[in-house]
Amino acid sequence: MRFPFATFKLDCVSIGKGVYMKTPIQPIVVLLSIILFGCVENDDLCCSIPETSELNGTWLLYEEGHSPGFGYITEPVSASPAQTITFGHDGVSSTVLGWEEFKYYEILNDTLVKTPYIALYVDDPGVQPNPPSSDMETYSFDLEGNTLTLYFRWCYEGCHLAFRKIR
Repeated sequence: MRFPFATFKLDCVSIGKGVYMKTPIQPIVVLLSIILFGCVENDDLCCSIPETSELNGTWLLYEEGHSPGFGYITEPVSASPAQTITFGHDGVSSTVLGWEEFKYYEILNDTLVKTPYIALYVDDPGVQPNPPSSDMETYSFDLEGNTLTLYFRWCYEGCHLAFRKIR
């Protein structure tokens, strides 16, 4: 008995010293290998929540980014008056316009997309829903060296606020 899938011939082209496949099998195998071996179940190796101490300090807002539906617009934020957010062990304080009332924050993990996010609260987060609903102030973030970038979690076109650590 012969199995039709067991006998197939790969077309190859010889170019110089190498042999290259004309069929898409090789790129597919490479892509699947990357996907399979790139998936890690251990949360310590992927998507872990950063230490709160990495956020401690005062951050100056210097850039805003948004998309009007096409392209992406990045605009500098005036240094005068300075708009800052300060993260501490006991809470948060801010002079960023619209954020003055926030006094508490938490770093939580989005279980759907496996990324950490910051939730800002007016009242003690012990009385807030866990996890926060989409109508609360929550931001996914990227922390690289002295730059903190907050991304609006519910902005599909792309929106961000970039801060530089000053203290």
